[in-house]
Parts: sequence; C-alpha cells; structure tokens
Amino acid sequence: MKFLVKKLIKKRLNISFAESCTGGMLASSITSISGASKVFNLSLITYSNQAKIRILKVNKDIIRKFG
Repeated sequence: MKFLVKKLIKKRLNISFAESCTGGMLASSITSISGASKVFNLSLITYSNQAKIRILKVNKDIIRKFG
C-alpha cells in the first residue's frame, strides 16, 4: 500500500473506495500510511444490498445474481 500511496502522490491522483464485505479494511490500510491524506478522498461501507442499490446505484439484477 505504501507503493500505491507514493504513486498516487507522484501522479497527483486521489483514491476512494466503496467496500462491502471488507468492512473498511481497504480504507484502513491506506489511512494507516503517512501521507495518505494527500490522496485519500472517501470510503463508503455499504454492507446491505439495499444500501448498495440506493447509495451506490448498483443495478438490482446484479445484486440478485451476485449478492
């Protein structure tokens, strides 16, 4: 993850996550790195299918098929 943060800083890019089963693990692994505040924008943990549909706008058919 340190490599990723350094690369994002160098390229002046940001990163955001939409997590489910990981429960915020990706966001946690990024924010634990010094300098991450320069590249980390936001993370949403949408665990329920209803939240994935309503907030992330995931198609209902995709949710039905893959969960």
